[in-house]
Amino acid sequence: MTEIPGTVADVNKTWLTEVLKQSGRLSAENSVVSFSRVSHGAGHGYASEIERISVVYEHNELGVPSSIIAKFPTNAEQTRALATLFNLYSCEVMFYKELAPTANISAPECYWADIDKETLTEKITSYIANFLPEKFLLGMLDKLFERASTNSRRSVLLIEDLSSFRLGDQVLGCNYTDAESALRTLSKFQSTFWRLSFENTSWIQGGADKCVLQHGLFMKALPAFLKMFREVIDEDLSKRIDWLKINGIKLLQSCNRHPTLIHGDFRLDNLFFRDDGSDPILIDFQAVSKFNPMADVAYFLRPNLDDKTVGSELELVRSFWEGLNSNGVSDYTWEDCQNDYELAQWWLAHRGVIIIGLMEFSHPRGQLLIETAVRRGFRAGLSRPSFPW
Repeated sequence: MTEIPGTVADVNKTWLTEVLKQSGRLSAENSVVSFSRVSHGAGHGYASEIERISVVYEHNELGVPSSIIAKFPTNAEQTRALATLFNLYSCEVMFYKELAPTANISAPECYWADIDKETLTEKITSYIANFLPEKFLLGMLDKLFERASTNSRRSVLLIEDLSSFRLGDQVLGCNYTDAESALRTLSKFQSTFWRLSFENTSWIQGGADKCVLQHGLFMKALPAFLKMFREVIDEDLSKRIDWLKINGIKLLQSCNRHPTLIHGDFRLDNLFFRDDGSDPILIDFQAVSKFNPMADVAYFLRPNLDDKTVGSELELVRSFWEGLNSNGVSDYTWEDCQNDYELAQWWLAHRGVIIIGLMEFSHPRGQLLIETAVRRGFRAGLSRPSFPW
């Protein structure tokens, strides 16, 4: 079995040669002579360290990649803790191994995907998160988080370099055409896996799994979130945050209706657009889970639309729903879709507090993304969903 490098700095030409040969990309007579690395996302890539590797081979060979994107777990402890608690690294590796070929979307070609066996740390944290009663779990949350931050499980992805395509920009936002194109891709992705049980796919978690843990993390993250954005939180938003504090667990459980496979991090920075207008290429499958379909839609529309397009929010929701219908989903009514979208906006607020309050955004780009997402979420003229109960 090929050893997994601990970090991208541990990658060498012998390892690259070996994995490219094992994956069938490189012939037995060829080898990597040299390579260079350029950082493409420490802090920028959130839960991962991402680098572009430019490769020189002994022989020119048709179809062998000259540029590869390498993805490794982050060294930022708080972010690594969240990634461990929600199985982000194993999820993406397994997605490429098992589901990518049938996902009915354009995704990067994967040259190599591997992960260590589950560590004792992960087994313990998983057991506690899934089976410990609420009153005990919340009391152990800080210790659980600390244990998860020291997880040493290694993983690696080597995927296609898509730099020849236009990467979406969440800071700039997108126009109606790009938004509609993105949601068309999303509807194809979700409809492919609609109503599938995934009973034999243990790595796929339900979005409402670990709901006690998720709400505990919300409460842990809230003080930092409130400190960062105290100037923009008005009386109405304060009431909504108070509602989430009381009802967070029930909210997560309620969102589990109409479950399908969702992307979980569906935003512009994870979409590459083509000049010919065909469907964009979707990346970053760390947060794939079985959950409410409108979670992806709310996650995309609220923080990603530019100021000219935000008024078309409901029209774009309708376009997504029609995309599901055209791809064979016949048991999801427009009323279901609207009701789920309202609920998903509450889920988005809950999830947003966790991400912003606990993840480490060391890269200026990451900080700018957070500021932009929150500003758009709070901007005037954007409807605020009514209280679910």
